[in-house]
Amino acid sequence: MQLIALAIAPGIAICLFVFHRDAYNREPKLNLLISFILGAVTVIPAAFIEKALMNTLSNSIGATAIMAFLIVALTEELGKFVVLRFYAFRRKSFDEPLDGIVYAVMVGMGFATLENLLYVYQSAQLGQGYQVAFLRMFLAVPAHATFAVLMGYHVGRAKFDLARRAPLLLLGLFWAVLFHGAYDFFLFLQGNPNISDSVSDGLLVGGAIISFIIAIRLSFKLLKKHRRLSQRTYKPTETMSLHKATPKDIALIRDLTSRIWPATYASILSKPQIDYMLDLMYNEKTLLEQMKNGDEFVIVYDEKEPTGFAAISRVTPQLFKLQKLYVLPSQQGRGTGRFIIGELIRAMKTAHATTLQLNVNRQNKAKDFYEKLGFVITGEEDIDIGNGYFMNDYVMEKAI
Repeated sequence: MQLIALAIAPGIAICLFVFHRDAYNREPKLNLLISFILGAVTVIPAAFIEKALMNTLSNSIGATAIMAFLIVALTEELGKFVVLRFYAFRRKSFDEPLDGIVYAVMVGMGFATLENLLYVYQSAQLGQGYQVAFLRMFLAVPAHATFAVLMGYHVGRAKFDLARRAPLLLLGLFWAVLFHGAYDFFLFLQGNPNISDSVSDGLLVGGAIISFIIAIRLSFKLLKKHRRLSQRTYKPTETMSLHKATPKDIALIRDLTSRIWPATYASILSKPQIDYMLDLMYNEKTLLEQMKNGDEFVIVYDEKEPTGFAAISRVTPQLFKLQKLYVLPSQQGRGTGRFIIGELIRAMKTAHATTLQLNVNRQNKAKDFYEKLGFVITGEEDIDIGNGYFMNDYVMEKAI
């Protein structure tokens, strides 16, 4: 029973690790279980094919390479690929690139777990069950996981890149076979009668283990990359932060405004009015005066990238006014504006305020956004800003 547990444990542990890393949009457990089982089933045809073809090869170095790359690696990875492509790939729940890695690992661990059980059982008959179980726990089973990540990364990309789907699918299979074959090639050389023991031991360390380490490092890099993409899709605000702006940030605020305003107001205001208002409200002198007069500016960052800004002032002890709130068009729809207002309201509550007020152009779709956050229209204002231009606004308030 202990040997069975040792044989099963590494595959299950790796499955749980990857499941945990898929924290933002987890796959249905039934789909993952079926992928695991189908992966285990592929051991059967792979074993028959390998047994039939291996007997036809000699002990030469070339034959060893053929056995490692074309018979073992290609046969096993192709079986996993078929399950990944024709079962997991077609699931509706396969809805983000990270899912390629998640499903590929489940398939790979199904294969590796059954294979591990068979190897440990055979070794137990020779009194070497525990040695083989521990060795494969740290080498063979994790190796299958790295091959799966390499394949799943490209299959995940293929799902959402129709123009390059076929090349990406083949690329995923190629990298899995390449690293699997390299690992097995150096491993098989250790038992080759044409190579001395000292050389074969060196090849084992210098080849199999090094290729395994490279695969592990690459796998973690790809898993981290896809996990970040998943996080940015399903919980984007986790990497956002607000930083209080100082006069040193005025140039950044002006740059953000120049990138945001034309896209925001092009359908509402004429270009001459947009240019006039930018020059009037966002020149360095005006922004500096606003900061000195008590307007508190904040810049929102997504990790290290500035993506928007806001300005707020205290009108009365209970009332704050949101003077500005702008987010880059590329960041809109990701919850950035909601995040900014949420953080500002938390700060205002600490200051014992009860109401947040703002003005919004009566034709600006942002009005709908504010209403969803609980703001209500309390009035209208037509503000003369000179040069024959007016700001035609709703006044909106939210109790906090």
